[in-house]
Amino acid sequence: MPRSGKLPAVPDDLISTPEALVAVCEHLRAAKRFAFDTEFIGENTYYPVLCLVQVATTDRVELIDPLALPRPALQSLWDILADPAIEKICHAGDQDIEIAWLQGGYVPQNVFDTQIGAGMLGIAYPTALWRVVEHFSGIILDKAHTYSAWNRRPLTKAQFAYAIDDVRYLPAIHCEMLQRIESLGHLTWMTAACEDMCKEAADPIDAGKLFTKVRGAGSLNAVQLAVLRELAALREQLACDCDLPLKRILKDDPLLAIAARMPEKAAALAAIRDVPKQLVEAYGNELIEAVVRGRAVPKEQRPSLRAPPEDSAAVKRLAETLWVAAQTICLGQSVTPALVTCQNEILSLARILHKKKPPATSLEKHPIMIGWRRECLGEKLLQFLQQNLHVQLVMQDGSLHAGFTKRSDNE
Repeated sequence: MPRSGKLPAVPDDLISTPEALVAVCEHLRAAKRFAFDTEFIGENTYYPVLCLVQVATTDRVELIDPLALPRPALQSLWDILADPAIEKICHAGDQDIEIAWLQGGYVPQNVFDTQIGAGMLGIAYPTALWRVVEHFSGIILDKAHTYSAWNRRPLTKAQFAYAIDDVRYLPAIHCEMLQRIESLGHLTWMTAACEDMCKEAADPIDAGKLFTKVRGAGSLNAVQLAVLRELAALREQLACDCDLPLKRILKDDPLLAIAARMPEKAAALAAIRDVPKQLVEAYGNELIEAVVRGRAVPKEQRPSLRAPPEDSAAVKRLAETLWVAAQTICLGQSVTPALVTCQNEILSLARILHKKKPPATSLEKHPIMIGWRRECLGEKLLQFLQQNLHVQLVMQDGSLHAGFTKRSDNE
């Protein structure tokens, strides 16, 4: 039982008619605050197949069946998720936000993610829902159905219970988290971090950067990379049009081989290992046109994936120092460091700061120097380097205590 109240009532069946969904949406609007989650399958399609939507207020839990409802009927639910006047609670909700955006056409607003909340309280980040529930209530949840066949009907009793548990504890946890975050003065950071998550989850794919994710791309020269960039964008478009996973269209190895060989005719594609015959027959000309476009890219516009040169010992020492300071500064504010930054970001910051005259634009555009992260960490790291901030790590009563203090004028 959550410490901050009783559990909401649970349903006996799925919401599977438009009339029942209207009643649920009316309840959610009246409550002004609710938790939500989704269950989906994405292994066999380009777009994830939405199989279940769970919602919970302090009064009741409902499980909505998108497979039984006409798609237009669900729009009222997506409209509520996009309504800034109603607070939504989720856990690790980036994929749920993306699905709501894909299904409803709107980016959800006024979202409180309890995984981010755990990071803002110094509990852990990232962390599973069952750990958060255990931390706040002492209840241990079943974790067995994370990868369940959610498209099958009827749901098993175990699936039904699992789906309920994904949302039933969140309203009470939200109340307790919110009080703690407010007492620490982190509410503006929490709001900004959740807004960032929503924007990133609903950010359109940049087709021009897809080639960087192709395994082995670093082995290609600049011309071949330009070809790969065109091919990767075409593969994405074909997968989207056919509603198939990327690897069902063309796997990475043959995609890389086409870019490396740069064939001039569609017939030459068939000689490349693992290039499907059906793909050549249906889209051979499009693949060759992508090769031609890539080869025609001017030299100055060709991409590069060259690894950066080995960092000097001085840069490495600075990065290590900054990493220790960053962790101490975050922990001193009861914020989990992994929520704010990572070692690769700190290393990139060290490369900028090590220069005698670091470009102001490079520094201002660094992730740690943008938004809530700047206030939480970025400015304090600069103060630390300027010797205007002292950081401390102390063992006390068997526990590590972290903190920082500003340098006084007398020092």
